Amino acid sequence: MIKHTAFMALSTFSRLLSAVVLFIILARFLGPRDFGILMYNFTLASIAVLLVEYGFSNQLLRDIGRYPDNINQLMGRVFLAKLYLTVVMGVCCLAGHYLFYTNDLDRAIFWILLLSCLLTSFGDFFNIAFRGIGKFHEETKVATIGSLLHFGLIVLMVINGAELLLISLGFVLSRFVYFILSWRAYKRVVGDLNTLSASPVAVLKALKAGFPYAVDAGFTNFFYQVDTMLVKYYLGATGVGIYQAGMRFLNGAMQFAPVLGNVFLPVIAAKHTNTREFVELAKKLNLQMLAVGTVCWAIFWFAGMHITEFVFGDEYVELNSIWPYIGLLVFTRYLAAPQGVLLTASGSQTIRVWAQIFALIILLISAPLLMKVIGLKGMVIALIITLLTLFLIFFSALRLRKIPTGFGGVNFTLTVIVFSLSIFLLVY
Repeated sequence: MIKHTAFMALSTFSRLLSAVVLFIILARFLGPRDFGILMYNFTLASIAVLLVEYGFSNQLLRDIGRYPDNINQLMGRVFLAKLYLTVVMGVCCLAGHYLFYTNDLDRAIFWILLLSCLLTSFGDFFNIAFRGIGKFHEETKVATIGSLLHFGLIVLMVINGAELLLISLGFVLSRFVYFILSWRAYKRVVGDLNTLSASPVAVLKALKAGFPYAVDAGFTNFFYQVDTMLVKYYLGATGVGIYQAGMRFLNGAMQFAPVLGNVFLPVIAAKHTNTREFVELAKKLNLQMLAVGTVCWAIFWFAGMHITEFVFGDEYVELNSIWPYIGLLVFTRYLAAPQGVLLTASGSQTIRVWAQIFALIILLISAPLLMKVIGLKGMVIALIITLLTLFLIFFSALRLRKIPTGFGGVNFTLTVIVFSLSIFLLVY
């Protein structure tokens, strides 16, 4: 378990370069407005690709963990399903993109970034197999090479004064290389995809069986992306730039959640819920998640102003009032994450789906009201409220189904301390 976690951590660290550090550099060089335009288009492209993602990651991790001998059949069936969904996504984007854009440049940036996100999705798809069969070192090699290439290319472009359109094309080039690397590594380690046994009927059955995962993953990711759309609507491109500059650090802090989730999920899924092994794994998952969340909370709370000064500069000074709330948001996400993993491992996807829908409604109601009064802080507070709601729903659902939550006295005490100290510092 420790070895697998280390490989996943190294793989995730390499992704930090391309998913977090890179965007921080872009924020510094582009300024709030241009960075806001880039992030808004990137967010819309990421939301569109959620249809192609379809929650396949968790579904495959669970299925491969249970049926490792059928990996090529499982992967082949999902590969065809992703191709079908790509066509559907393209049609939907063609039909709806005029609703979001009023000029040709923004449209061009969106379509280019959409292709980049699509290539990333298929590249990540091949890497899922390595996690499922425990070959985390293979994923680490591919992710590291791909991330370094992506990081180096885009940084080279931006420091030489490249404009948004050219930077977007750089995204496509580097992600295409990542896709090729992932595909070739899969063929070398696992073998060829078995698509011949996956008839259209079988693919449709796979889509039907994976629908709860798709809705869960879709709402989860949409939940964490819709904030950018709300900020753009109420506070404009500059507001998006400032907000996303802070969110880049939040995303970096949250990289440990999928590391722990991907390591624990296949192992927990293979255990029966009433066994001692399940209980112990649930406790370890909760404790490790909250430990990371507490460290991140402290960093954002006490070092946020220095991050603004040394990383972003005077144009992003508004971030100083938001860092404490971002720290509390990170902690809250780590609080809810292990409960979601346990629901997935026990096959309770339907509960997660309805919880996500309810949480999204709360966010869509609270965020506009709070942003109109206190600006960007309102968006972050709305996310905290929504995440706390998700945690309570997940926790209650596990208790009602008599599934161990792993949330013991230590976790409860730590949670109370963090929230109490946060409120005290904000008030006094």
